[in-house]
Amino acid sequence: MNSIEKKSAVAIAFMIALRMYGLFLILPVFSIYGHEIKGATPVLIGAAIGVYGLTQAMLQIPMGFLSDIWGRKKVIAIGLMLFFVGSVIAALSQDIYQIILGRMIQGMGAIASTGMALVADVSRPEQRGKVMGIVGSSIGLSFMLAFITGPVIASQFGLFGLFWVTALLAALAFLVLLFLVEEPEKLKTRDYRLKELFHCIKQKELIFMDFGVFVLHASMTALFLVLPLMLIKQYDLALNDHWKLYLPVLFCSLFIMIPMIIWQEKFKKHMLFMLVSFALLGFNFLIFTLELNHLLIIACALVVYFGLFNFLEAAMPALLSKIASEKYRGAAMGVFSSSQFMGAFVGGVVGGWLMSQSVDQMFYALFFMMFLMAVSGHAITSRNK
Repeated sequence: MNSIEKKSAVAIAFMIALRMYGLFLILPVFSIYGHEIKGATPVLIGAAIGVYGLTQAMLQIPMGFLSDIWGRKKVIAIGLMLFFVGSVIAALSQDIYQIILGRMIQGMGAIASTGMALVADVSRPEQRGKVMGIVGSSIGLSFMLAFITGPVIASQFGLFGLFWVTALLAALAFLVLLFLVEEPEKLKTRDYRLKELFHCIKQKELIFMDFGVFVLHASMTALFLVLPLMLIKQYDLALNDHWKLYLPVLFCSLFIMIPMIIWQEKFKKHMLFMLVSFALLGFNFLIFTLELNHLLIIACALVVYFGLFNFLEAAMPALLSKIASEKYRGAAMGVFSSSQFMGAFVGGVVGGWLMSQSVDQMFYALFFMMFLMAVSGHAITSRNK
């Protein structure tokens, strides 16, 4: 990469990481503090966690269109301001419905697809994979950091303190955008034509990727509705000590994620590794239905979960960029991003409802979804041979 590409990659990655860190902060703690909020029920708590995904999913492609007309930085700036406003509303809220409103407005700052388009604008085609990798790694790092620091910050400042931290991070991301991120003068042609979107939903491999990221993020929001409560009630692990579990778990998960990324490239078996990952994730969820009294076993299950989750989070967009032709890549990324955030919404709402019925039912549902992905992916690859 040349100096411009390196500078742009670092600046964009830092800006996106700040925003994503703020979004992820509440995941490991909201189900605990949510029960103390006026009007809260398991379903509404799930909605509060996942509702940002609904507005994200609805606005990804329209925001991408606007970025072609107004420019990438302007649209990203609008998105960050909406994220800031939503964070403040959530921080000042008096009941669960106001928090849901704040989270909806946070999600209206749907800049993921615009951020991808900006990455494409500032990088040459032969270097684009490296720049995407830097941005993707920053999101993964923010995810890990949020799970380690979220419980600690919440134990000191409470749930509403987390939303104030999120607002501060949005303001910092805005300053990074303003002073460090550069946008080429001549924008590329429109990335999201309507006919391109129709093409994306006709290609089976792309549909598989879209459903895959939907299921992956649905599982994440559903799991973290239950897990923090399990750690406190079943394993007597205080909230401010959760980082002592997450830190070694996330570190150990790297020994699953990194080798799998290397091996799939070495053996050129991208789809096979993804199918195996979905199947293993499904069986891994069944461990949570067993009445186990040893925290070490749950820790091992979480190592497997985070290792496979982070592998798929990196592998799917990389494979999608190879499968989708250059002509349709922008549209494919837009649909992929929308599916990802819609999964977060559905996982929160449905996970909250299932949790109100039976926690085991939720884990069985997650197993079924992962198993279905593995089977359908195998059917697609078999048909293409």
